[in-house]
Amino acid sequence: MSEEIVNICNRYQLRKAAGVCWLLDLEQQVGAYKKPMVMNSVGARIWELLSSGKTENEAAEALAEEYGEEKEEIRKDVAAFIKQLEKWKNS
Repeated sequence: MSEEIVNICNRYQLRKAAGVCWLLDLEQQVGAYKKPMVMNSVGARIWELLSSGKTENEAAEALAEEYGEEKEEIRKDVAAFIKQLEKWKNS
């Protein structure tokens, strides 16, 4: 897992309510509101795996087993999620 993702995992926290998942910025400054990142249950599961210390590859392997999908396809999804996460963080 990249250092960037580790820093993101330490700063943001996943919340779930009423079927919606989102990340909250735990280090927001007063007056500088950052809109939470809304995600589906698969995105939330990827987040949980990454924030527990799994590498991208380990997360993909776990998801492939959980969902019964091809690991290569899942690996692409995990990589796309990480790109989306980094883009959101920098927005």
